Amino acid sequence: MKKYIEQEIKYGLKSKIYYTMSIFLLILFGVILYINYTAVTDSYSEYEYTLNYYQKNNLDVEEDLNAEYNVETNLEGGLISNPIAYYKNTISRNIFAASSEYRLSQLLESSFLYFPIVFGVVGLLFSTNDYRYKTIKLRTVRINKRQWGAAKQLSLAISSLVILLAALTLAYIAGEFQFRYLENKIPIKEFAIDSSIYTSSSPVLLKIIFAYGIALFFAEIGYTLGILFKNIYVGLIIVIVYTFVLPNFGTYDLKNSIFFFGNKIFDFYGVVTIELVENTKFISSFLIILFTFLISILINYILLIKRSSYES
Repeated sequence: MKKYIEQEIKYGLKSKIYYTMSIFLLILFGVILYINYTAVTDSYSEYEYTLNYYQKNNLDVEEDLNAEYNVETNLEGGLISNPIAYYKNTISRNIFAASSEYRLSQLLESSFLYFPIVFGVVGLLFSTNDYRYKTIKLRTVRINKRQWGAAKQLSLAISSLVILLAALTLAYIAGEFQFRYLENKIPIKEFAIDSSIYTSSSPVLLKIIFAYGIALFFAEIGYTLGILFKNIYVGLIIVIVYTFVLPNFGTYDLKNSIFFFGNKIFDFYGVVTIELVENTKFISSFLIILFTFLISILINYILLIKRSSYES
């Protein structure tokens, strides 16, 4: 079994799946870093504009900075009472999200946006390459189908972890350089961050484990769609439509269950947000995710055993 897993991983390296998907995920992480960076600079510009207004009109800046603010939204936009306090708080929050203390958490929070696509594609590539290059006959003749299927599943799990950790590490390092650059543009020390306000709902290790769970889950979904349709494009369209087009259908929707755990584990202090869920409990959400995962594995197994290796 070990030999077959090594073969699958070597194949992933030679086919550049690891490099391509790691770079793809790194670029997506970079988008989050850039959006957070612009959120800091934009809010700082608004803060400076408001501060200049106070100074020109001889208004008491300190009094409003220490006062509360309120944001009212409506169909026509919104209204901010005490904007200078609002912008200062916004800058502090976005700086905190960009800092080394929270940067990893913010990158992991983007798993709800990116992982269905990125790791869905990883699963699709792992399951369709043998059909695409007509190697399915050769591989299943040289190895028992059950062993081959197990090797593919284990190599998929290992590959997903490698891709996630590689992209996450490089994005974190890039974020550190970005933060140093931000320090030269904005007087960050003027916007003291009260860490007691930004408490963490869970340890970082739990967040990493959960993000990997999402990656593995959608890799498995992608793998199943690839086995089912023997085509990467059909599976990709299904994943995109479900993730970004179809709405959240409520209590028994898979997305709803994932968002339930996401809101329990992550804090979303930065630019990433997900839907707040209602009428959902721990047991039902857990069972829906588990049931979907097991059904996916069962479909893989049945198709693997019943389908002829000479089917193209």
